[in-house]
Parts: sequence; C-alpha cells; structure tokens
Amino acid sequence: MDEIVFFNPGDAVARDHDFQAARRSAEVFKVDHPTDQGLVVGKDDSGEFAVFYEAAGMLNANDYGDVPASKYTILAHL
Repeated sequence: MDEIVFFNPGDAVARDHDFQAARRSAEVFKVDHPTDQGLVVGKDDSGEFAVFYEAAGMLNANDYGDVPASKYTILAHL
C-alpha cells in the first residue's frame, strides 16, 4: 500500500535522482542536525527523490501559500 503525502517541494532537506543517494543524504542530515522530528524519503511523479521532515507532510496542501504542494510517495521513514 502506497502512502502518498503532499509536501512543499521548497521544504526539501535534500534532493536526488537516486534513492540510495537521497537516503544517504537524509542519514547524514539527521546526524548533523539532531531533532525529535522524523525524516522521510519520498518520490514525486517525475521520479525525483526528496527528503522532508515528517511533520511537514501533515500540513494541508492549502497551507503552503504561493508554492504549490506536490504529491510524494513515501518510501522510507528515518
């Protein structure tokens, strides 16, 4: 079952066209920036992978203001 969440693409912590590279970036970011918030790796419709704070996906798509939210399929929770 896919978990699809809306994120503001501008809020991405990291981006890559390779899942392993995006996940590695997320793990490095998590070590360098300790936080209680979880990170997720998602894939958009264009095939790009992005890393977001998990809580950012709980916002309503209308809360993003000028930047449209995009659909991301969550592939990993970190």
